Amino acid sequence: MTRLWPKGVAVETWGDPDTPAGFAWQGVPHRIVQVCNRWRVHTRWWESGEPLWRAYLKVTTDSGLLCMLYHDLVGGGWFLSRLYD
Repeated sequence: MTRLWPKGVAVETWGDPDTPAGFAWQGVPHRIVQVCNRWRVHTRWWESGEPLWRAYLKVTTDSGLLCMLYHDLVGGGWFLSRLYD
């Protein structure tokens, strides 16, 4: 079963600001061992209000997690968006 958090769950990251070396989720540290994919999403630029501008990473961790993280490029912060089983 895949768990999805459309608005994301905030995580603490360390390492490079663009490609973190790891993150902490629910108080547990996870070291990123591989970046499987990366992409950017920029939407709602044509509407009034704040656009959605995110940099996504699909990563595997040292504990065997396969997950999707995103960096909010407008408001800042890293978020866990999806966890694959």
